[in-house]
Amino acid sequence: MSEAEQERFSALYLATRAQITAYALRRTTTREEAADVVADTYEIAWRKLDDVPMGPDDLLWLYVTARHVLANSTRRIHRRDRLVARLAESLRGVGWAVQPSDEAGVVALSCLTSLPADDRELLMLTAWEGLSSTDAGRVLGCSPTAARIRLHRARVRLRSEMAQAGAPPKRSAGTGQELVDGSTTTRLVPEEVVEQ
Repeated sequence: MSEAEQERFSALYLATRAQITAYALRRTTTREEAADVVADTYEIAWRKLDDVPMGPDDLLWLYVTARHVLANSTRRIHRRDRLVARLAESLRGVGWAVQPSDEAGVVALSCLTSLPADDRELLMLTAWEGLSSTDAGRVLGCSPTAARIRLHRARVRLRSEMAQAGAPPKRSAGTGQELVDGSTTTRLVPEEVVEQ
């Protein structure tokens, strides 16, 4: 953009900012929304400066642009709200139960909870979500090698926590985290976090 165009845009902004801001404030529910509308309106004006008329019609052009920005924002909010409502409806019958019924499960979950958040997330991704260490690394933004090393260290820390807590011997089957969606139940034993 040339210096002349930059000067023209600056003059346009200074001359119309108060009106466009007032327009946005009267049509939004928060100052943040209004600020977004104003910013988007002037960003469009910056990109399409050649289309902005000279003289008093420039304000009208900005009003039209702000109106379109508001309409797009409203549509985006309605789409988001509909999606949230659909998700809420689909999750209505799903519940998580992390309540082991035996001592070993209680100790294992307690020890898992006591670990640092990064260790806990890596262990849960591999044991409860069924991801490989490579895939868990991708989720966490680290290399496959780093993920394997971090997973090994997290398992060592969990075993250590469980030993210090006097965890009872491992069980071959039991309760763990349970997803109930009306038709399927997936049981995951807390010790799987250590063993995988």
